[in-house]
Amino acid sequence: MIIRGPLGNAQGFWLTPAIFGAALIAAGVLIYLNPNLLAYFVAGLFVLGGVAMLGVAWQMRGRVTYRRFDEHRNAPDGSDERL
Repeated sequence: MIIRGPLGNAQGFWLTPAIFGAALIAAGVLIYLNPNLLAYFVAGLFVLGGVAMLGVAWQMRGRVTYRRFDEHRNAPDGSDERL
């Protein structure tokens, strides 16, 4: 059953930022109680960023091609046709 509020189907969208805000508050309290968690958090961000960059590089690896613009080069099959 779909409950329609004043915003239509967008009634439950407040839940995601509320959960995210509560998670940030909990992380802040935990870091205040144990400052070493901040170092782990920053290290985790570095690792996550590195993995993301490797993923981007892996995707780009197959997309980059180089082509020579040489009018005197023969066709790949060895014929005398110019490319």
